[in-house]
Amino acid sequence: MNIAIGGFFHESNTFNPIITSADEFVVFEKNEIFENRKSYLIAKGIIEYFEEKPEYTLFPLVFAKAVPNGEIDESFYKHLKDKFFKYVDDSPKIDAFVLALHGSMRVKNIGSAESDLLKSIHSKYPGIPVFCGMDMHATITEDMLRYATAFVGFKTAPHLDAYETGYQAAQMADIALSTKTPLCMGYARIRSLIAGEKSETDCEPMKSLISELIKMEEEEDVCSASFFLGFPWADAIENGVTALVVTKNNQEKANRYAHYLADKFIKNKDKFSFSSPSYPPEKALILALQDKYKPVFVSDSGDNPTAGSTADNTTMIHLLSAELQSLTYGKRILVAGIYDPVAVKQCLERMNHSLILSIGGKFDTMYCTPVELKVIPVLWVKDFGLFNSDLILLETKEFDLILTSKHIGFTNVDMFKALELDYLMYDVIVVKLGYLTEDFKEIAAKSYMALTQGCTDEVLSRLTYSTHYDLI
Repeated sequence: MNIAIGGFFHESNTFNPIITSADEFVVFEKNEIFENRKSYLIAKGIIEYFEEKPEYTLFPLVFAKAVPNGEIDESFYKHLKDKFFKYVDDSPKIDAFVLALHGSMRVKNIGSAESDLLKSIHSKYPGIPVFCGMDMHATITEDMLRYATAFVGFKTAPHLDAYETGYQAAQMADIALSTKTPLCMGYARIRSLIAGEKSETDCEPMKSLISELIKMEEEEDVCSASFFLGFPWADAIENGVTALVVTKNNQEKANRYAHYLADKFIKNKDKFSFSSPSYPPEKALILALQDKYKPVFVSDSGDNPTAGSTADNTTMIHLLSAELQSLTYGKRILVAGIYDPVAVKQCLERMNHSLILSIGGKFDTMYCTPVELKVIPVLWVKDFGLFNSDLILLETKEFDLILTSKHIGFTNVDMFKALELDYLMYDVIVVKLGYLTEDFKEIAAKSYMALTQGCTDEVLSRLTYSTHYDLI
């Protein structure tokens, strides 16, 4: 049997003015997908499940991924979609699609990319089943439910089970194809939006809610059970939480279990809270700077690029270089970082020389302004990471600052190692994140979350939505 695999993975923040273009994406086509599977773990799970099944032949199409950002450029999305369907047409007759999707990818002038893609697949290849592994923060639309056969989502936040989710999506396809068993998808919607940092799966009540999913999936006729939390930083009418269950040929059970999960969520919604101490940015920095432990991490949560913010908000560097400057004396402070390709270019022309730079505030013009700093660019790393970003390490009087030429995440110590930083010796490390990644949790002596205002504001009531939601 022939399986087409592909997918697009992007979390699109409608409060971010940046239009995400081709330059922001890494795209793998056809056999490149096999060669680069480690870069796309849902795809890796799909591929490696079917590699154990000689009765299946995989036909790779297109995989595209980018760091969360603003909405996708319409023409680029259409280009990806055209390639996707060209490669399908070039393949033998397909028996099923198994896709790695985010679920909250949005395209300028189109809306939900997943809705558009699944509807087009149904139109071009009616009757061919579609199975999808998706992010926990997928936004489930009516068209997605109408045109797909089965979904399964991540069960961890921070997301550590992308591989397992892809593997499970492939497993559902195998069950449906090899046993000729119809799969039934039941769902229940909850008109709530929840900040991602209130839904860590190691903390209650999410920990217990995920246990309910795992318990359900232990039943022989339940293929998957998922909470799709929606994406709070997208102003989309279809947004919200969805409980979803897939069973083997038992629609009544799928519906009943989905409503049971939704009821559980609603009963617990007043228990959701931030898992780490969370304060206005000035207080979070004061507490960190006065602490005796090191390194103390401070998350600049309102400007988290891994949730689609601009990554150039200057609130934290403004505080450190102005109002809180006196508290920085005698402290080693690292700020990771600011996305500013213009400043990077200026630094490359004056490496190891003192200069005055206007930094940040070029994309986020609503919540901050550029900050002028006297800096010395002391180190340049070229083509860092999957997205080949330049990194510049700047020294200022108050702190060290990492600049990036690409819109990338600040998620692990690889960036620090590339810049040859003795990161354990810093007193305070400010990162553009919400909850800390596993990498940072391992080395943080202590952590605070700064509730900065920006495109990923954790205080959802400060954002302007066009639709009314119960904001958690």
